[in-house]
Amino acid sequence: MVKLQIPQHMQGEDWARMPKPKERFFGMSRTTILELSQAGLIKTVSIRKPGANKGIRLIFVPSLREFLDKCTQEVNPLRNEPRLTARKR
Repeated sequence: MVKLQIPQHMQGEDWARMPKPKERFFGMSRTTILELSQAGLIKTVSIRKPGANKGIRLIFVPSLREFLDKCTQEVNPLRNEPRLTARKR
């Protein structure tokens, strides 16, 4: 297996590798992170060598933190609707 080097300008706190299967990152699974990325809610980048089928996917951590901050507001960031609250008994 060939190990890819993360470019120097992408190393540090701003970028993190995707969690491995069955692991979590900020409490979220790989699938959830990919869905958020495909919806344009967070930023990720795939790095691979020319002609390679596989590579590594990095998460732009500030965009994930910004998304989580939006989730704490009263508007649902996925639908721009007010968040539903639990029913009182």
